[in-house]
Amino acid sequence: MSYRGDFALGSTFDLKFSTRRFTTGAPFTLAGSPVISAYPDNSTTELTAGITLTVDFDARTGLHNVRVVATSGNGYAAGSNYDLVITAGTVDGVSVVGEVIGGFSIEARSALRPTTAGRTLDVAAGGEAGVDWANVGSPTTVQGLSGTTIKTATDVEADTQDIQARLPAALVSGRIDASVGAMAADVLTAAAIASDVGTELADALLKRDMSAVSGESARSPLNALRLLRNKWDNASGTLTVKKEDDSTTAWTATLSTDAAAEPIIGSDPA
Repeated sequence: MSYRGDFALGSTFDLKFSTRRFTTGAPFTLAGSPVISAYPDNSTTELTAGITLTVDFDARTGLHNVRVVATSGNGYAAGSNYDLVITAGTVDGVSVVGEVIGGFSIEARSALRPTTAGRTLDVAAGGEAGVDWANVGSPTTVQGLSGTTIKTATDVEADTQDIQARLPAALVSGRIDASVGAMAADVLTAAAIASDVGTELADALLKRDMSAVSGESARSPLNALRLLRNKWDNASGTLTVKKEDDSTTAWTATLSTDAAAEPIIGSDPA
């Protein structure tokens, strides 16, 4: 007797066995309209559907092949064990009914089996089985993946839309056009500044309308320049410098005078 193995329901498989002449022990043909039946577990029910016997297989005397089509339609069920028994037949005129020639089971022993026969499981060096995300059982139900944070499709879409909303609609010369609101210390270096920035700053300073500046301190460069450009007057030894409207006082100072010198009593540039 040989045990063929554990099969998935619906499988088709073959099992070979031999018969011998009782007087000599030499292989001998199985005759007498032989029948092979399958007995499930402890049942006396004989299954013959889906069983095909080929006597003297490949023209080898005494070698026989049994093909089993183990479908539910032929009476087979998952979780059961089966023994193949000769229920009709003779060898050299002697009955061999009751001889057990082999056995098998249907989804009763193997804890893990491939959906397609011959397939292997991808197992990593550490013993982990590979996961096929395209073949996850019950993908429409909630999966409890404790210890694993997985972004849902809704979260990913929301984050993507949020990022897109913050980006400009188009690039400028292949770059993102953005305004800098704050910079870390020492980020802007001399090498990163345009070579003509000094000239531009000087020009901007010299062309700046003083009337556009506010909040200046008493001893600021702006107040110093006002004496050169704005209206001022000297009255009774007090110098009064005006702001850019030539009316509002910017600052005053007490003057020391010399009667022998030629007096300057005021300046009012146009």
